[in-house]
Amino acid sequence: MNLDRFKNFEQDVRELVLAFEKQRDGHASYFDVDQLEIIADYYLEVYDVEGLESAVTLGEQLFPNSNSIRLRRAHLLGIRGQYSEALDILKSLERSEPDNTDVCYAMATFYSLTGQPPKAIDYYLKTAADGYQLDLVYGNIADEYCQLGNIDQAVNYYRKSIDVNPDEGRSLYNLACLWDSQGQDTQTQSFLTQLLSDHPFSKNGWYCLGIVYGWLSLFEKSADAYEYAIAIDKTFVQAYLGLSESYRRLGDITRSVQALRDALDYTSDRPHILYLIGHTYLDEGNYHTASTYYHDALKEDPTYSDAWNELGRCSECLGYPDEAAGYYRRAIDLNPDSDSHWLCLADLYINNERFAEACALLESSRADATDRFAFDSRLLYCYYKSGLRNRLFSLLQEDFREFGSLYPTLLAYYPEFSHDIEIVNFINT
Repeated sequence: MNLDRFKNFEQDVRELVLAFEKQRDGHASYFDVDQLEIIADYYLEVYDVEGLESAVTLGEQLFPNSNSIRLRRAHLLGIRGQYSEALDILKSLERSEPDNTDVCYAMATFYSLTGQPPKAIDYYLKTAADGYQLDLVYGNIADEYCQLGNIDQAVNYYRKSIDVNPDEGRSLYNLACLWDSQGQDTQTQSFLTQLLSDHPFSKNGWYCLGIVYGWLSLFEKSADAYEYAIAIDKTFVQAYLGLSESYRRLGDITRSVQALRDALDYTSDRPHILYLIGHTYLDEGNYHTASTYYHDALKEDPTYSDAWNELGRCSECLGYPDEAAGYYRRAIDLNPDSDSHWLCLADLYINNERFAEACALLESSRADATDRFAFDSRLLYCYYKSGLRNRLFSLLQEDFREFGSLYPTLLAYYPEFSHDIEIVNFINT
């Protein structure tokens, strides 16, 4: 059992959940309603739907008249998309306990999930009446104003959230992104600098300042900000990732990799960090070392499709096309919904003039592609190189309505097309 799932929870929560899971395995235990609330809320927070269902079902059996258990049932129904059933329960609870801020918060969340920002805001404001977790509540209100396009009010409530808690990471980040979308990164920099002057131990403040300096291409300052965040909390994995990126942009690959290695001691996703180290070496053209780290990532998670795919890129760059094709195939088998896995294999075939194989691959996968033109543009080239002109012009005709505006780019991607008068005339026409 992976006990990292309790990393951000109190010891008593961990003990309750483990005791509950033993009970599910046949060990007899009794839980009062307060304990079942805690267990259900744990599963809700970690998004364990099966665990939440078990906790709520037991609660309904033991305490059929408990409104708090009914509230958790409404949460479960909402997660499952059974919105009308969830709303029926919530409205019933609101009638019986109109001042219950937990119910108000659940109503607000429901209206947020169903795309009704004005109602969500009304209920979040009712929730704020108890003064509990106002940083979270105000941040939620700001999110809803963003949905409405009311930027001034969104900024107002993000700032109210930060006033309550200067280390409220989500509001800090969302505010920075909001100002960035308006080209106001220098305003964000000034805001965060003042915030950190008043609250120097806000690790999320330093982290967001690092992000903003990165947006401004001030990578030395960005690295310094991330270092401050890590000094406050050495387990802050995202800050290590930001620090690594800053050093990479500064051209200091050694320190970039070291930041990622430092993160390995604290991350709950070691395969991803190992993958990022491999990717750093891949970008530098150090394919042997990159391969080593991709293999390390796959030892810990053999289902990591992106690592298989990048292992294929390393093998291809090292001159082992058949080995690369096997890795790409493995990536496709694990995650057939990823366009990039199919395209990497198609490009391998094209680069090695294996056009018949490329055609078969692209024809079999194009229908389900997210970016179909990326598939069809390659397929057009394969038809051209294979002398399949009828198929080429049929595909050009088929794609014209949807992708006709992109056709001129074909002449840039595939210069050979520009020497074929029929293709040029079709595109110009």
